[in-house]
Amino acid sequence: MRGAKIIIFTLFLAAAAGCGSRYGDGVQLEKQGRLLQAAEEYRAFALRNPADPSAPKALQAAAELYAVKLGLCDRSRPLLERLAREYPSYKLPGDVFRRIFVCPDYFPAATGSKWRYGDSQTLGLNARQLAEVYDQTARGAVMRNSYYAGDEFVSSQKKVYRFAGTNFMERQDAWDTRILDYPLEPGKAWTSVGPEGKVEFRVEAAGLKVKVQAGEFSNCVKIRRRPAGTPSWIFEYYAPWTGRILTSVGGPGYENRVTELLQYEEKK
Repeated sequence: MRGAKIIIFTLFLAAAAGCGSRYGDGVQLEKQGRLLQAAEEYRAFALRNPADPSAPKALQAAAELYAVKLGLCDRSRPLLERLAREYPSYKLPGDVFRRIFVCPDYFPAATGSKWRYGDSQTLGLNARQLAEVYDQTARGAVMRNSYYAGDEFVSSQKKVYRFAGTNFMERQDAWDTRILDYPLEPGKAWTSVGPEGKVEFRVEAAGLKVKVQAGEFSNCVKIRRRPAGTPSWIFEYYAPWTGRILTSVGGPGYENRVTELLQYEEKK
């Protein structure tokens, strides 16, 4: 009799452990706006119930919350890797995968986003640039760049930005240039073409803290852009969820600031 009670109690504990997390609990927490708790619930459910039909869906939901809503990229990527490894038949839509995998996003291009830049020497008194994403088309996000000398308007320029896989492309006139190649890891290099001809890119550094007029930004990446065969190059610094914050020119043994971010306005 005592042995039967022990067996029943053991089965009860096993059942209780299995019911500790439910997919529906994650859904409810997400509806309540408790996003971190929802992500943890989805994750716990998937790990404890790997054979459940909702397990891959829970991994996707957790990864998307961590990456897109919470900016916790280190927590999202292992879940994507588990999803691909353990559920190969689960088809994650390409746009969803990119939205989660491109984390952090170093060039947000939502309609309504605005960047105000100024020359680093006078912080915009001598030269200013206003960049604004004003439209989304089938070809990508359309940005207008307006340039000023002091208060006098000089010229404007249109560029279009889009993803091709996990490559972030900049189209200007007839040129389609791959300006970012995710994941952005130090030492990574690629070549593309631009208005200046063949261009060599390299991730010089990551995890940088950079201070500009708009503030101090952490976890920045530094990208070197050099027209093939030239003795000098351009450095562009990108901050997570903000975009380009600093541009400098460099060569052997030197680097000089040129323009920096004065203000950034997100989509409203």
